[in-house]
Amino acid sequence: MTDEIRRALCKHNKDNPSLTQKQLQEWVHSNYGLQVSQATISNTVKRSLEYLSLAPERGDVKRHKPAKFPDLEKSLYEWILQYQEHVNMTGELIIEKAKKFMKDMYPVDTPDFTFSIGWLGKFKARYGIKNFRRFGESGSVEMEGMEDKLKSIRDKVDQFEMKDIFNMDETGLFFRLQPDHSLATMQLEGKKQDKERLTVAICCNEDGSEKLPLWIIGKYAKPRCFKNVNLNSLNCEYRANKRAWMTGVLFEEYVRQLDKKMVGRKILLIVDNCPAHPKIIEGLRNVELFFLPPNTTSKIQPCDAGIIRAFKMHYRRRFYRSLLEGYELGVPNPAKINVLDAMNLAISAWTMDVSANTIANCFRHCKLRSTDNMTFENSDEGGESTQELQNLIKELGYRNAMDVEDVLTHPEENVVAQLLTDEEIIESVIGINKDDIDEEDDESSTMEPPSRNEAIKAAITLNNFLLSYEKTTPEVLTMLRKIRDEIQGEIDFNKKQKTIESFFKKPS
Repeated sequence: MTDEIRRALCKHNKDNPSLTQKQLQEWVHSNYGLQVSQATISNTVKRSLEYLSLAPERGDVKRHKPAKFPDLEKSLYEWILQYQEHVNMTGELIIEKAKKFMKDMYPVDTPDFTFSIGWLGKFKARYGIKNFRRFGESGSVEMEGMEDKLKSIRDKVDQFEMKDIFNMDETGLFFRLQPDHSLATMQLEGKKQDKERLTVAICCNEDGSEKLPLWIIGKYAKPRCFKNVNLNSLNCEYRANKRAWMTGVLFEEYVRQLDKKMVGRKILLIVDNCPAHPKIIEGLRNVELFFLPPNTTSKIQPCDAGIIRAFKMHYRRRFYRSLLEGYELGVPNPAKINVLDAMNLAISAWTMDVSANTIANCFRHCKLRSTDNMTFENSDEGGESTQELQNLIKELGYRNAMDVEDVLTHPEENVVAQLLTDEEIIESVIGINKDDIDEEDDESSTMEPPSRNEAIKAAITLNNFLLSYEKTTPEVLTMLRKIRDEIQGEIDFNKKQKTIESFFKKPS
């Protein structure tokens, strides 16, 4: 099987996760006329992430000679992505950097390996690199004033429909941040402000009709709270590295995944000049990357114009509401939420709360189109939501409560990536494979999945509550009935059915 066939197989398996390996064998035979073993199917599916991320130009390759030092090459590739816009990237420089990484990664008994021109060619092929673009050739132009910059951007944006203009940006999120100045400035009763962070990548289109699933980057590859959780059921993607930052490798994976999602369309993806955003990603067919000029994003990037602020407002509103509920129910330390809790809050804030109107207003505010000269109508996700957040902060009763704006614009959350040192690059590649970062170092516990009977009883209890709640609408009850049907639909009716006699004990 060629890589193109293997990639198609992995995509078919991803789109139809219930298929057996035998059915996948039949699918390959039906579509490509190939008889393949079940072992080949199994090995291909195990490497789905690798095949789905292959550059299209490599589709006719059948056999691969694996890299002798894969971690070294991953580190080298990350270094290239980080620094290609800052140095004159040449083959000689790559080879010298590879030699340095070899000494840094294997300081004891350094392997005797020759990084030859032949190795360089194979390395480029393995990572889909056609050439190394020299610094200054990226086509980015330093323009004098904001109007000149906007004219250049508008010329590009005007070529696309509103639904096909997307903006992606990252933000840090202190997911346990409490609105208390006292915790932020001093130790208070043995406590201090919890600044455990995630990085959240947000992406949406110009008219607000598409909010793409969040990408959430944490510090731990396999937090304890993920055990027994079907992560595919969450409407987001999770990645990890030791700093919980966006990296060049992760950004490239993000863009390639988006390119596959947009088959049949041609979209413009507007991004900033973050060090973790490599300018060169080979083989994109459906996504065109457009980089905003340096030092302009605070003025002309829609996500920075209010979309991220709206997301954080709704996240913190939901978090503080859960704090109040926890105190009411007597939950010990309700602020100590885990990564899974934070992901659920973030997904709800993004998918349910941030409105299409707010997104469209933020795009208009940046005036990225020639026709965007109308007055910006600030929806604020209304002052209503901001006021609700302020009321929640007041209800929490902190001694030195923070202002809403301080909560929404915490300066330390703005750092989502920076140029990594060689040591940090190596650590980000090798560290993610170590067992010592697979578990959270806090007290997060494993979720014990409830039984089906417990789930049904909970659904009945919730149904009875909603029936007596005066604000319940027919739509809410309909959703609950669907949930209950989903739970009951899993019951195995092929098991032996009970008869009425089985409920009575025979007399002895």
